[in-house]
Amino acid sequence: MEDYLNTVNLLAQKPEYLKTLQLAVQKEEGNLSNKQYLGWQWFDVETHPVKLMNLVTRSIVKVNSKSNKSTCYLLKNKESIKRAIERL
Repeated sequence: MEDYLNTVNLLAQKPEYLKTLQLAVQKEEGNLSNKQYLGWQWFDVETHPVKLMNLVTRSIVKVNSKSNKSTCYLLKNKESIKRAIERL
């Protein structure tokens, strides 16, 4: 429930994150069968990495994998985020 409320509050304050979260959900759902999927990157969701840090600090997104070449993110609770997006 907390993930849902965090997402609803974020989208109320900063609606520009809607497209980012929609693309993240699509990317994750498109890779459900891929056992080696580490997550999406900033260019997959068309958002600057600095904005993604805001999602990380709000506990909406987590850093799943980090290397010298890339950082892969995953939604902390995809179902809650989908419900928040559908509410709009």
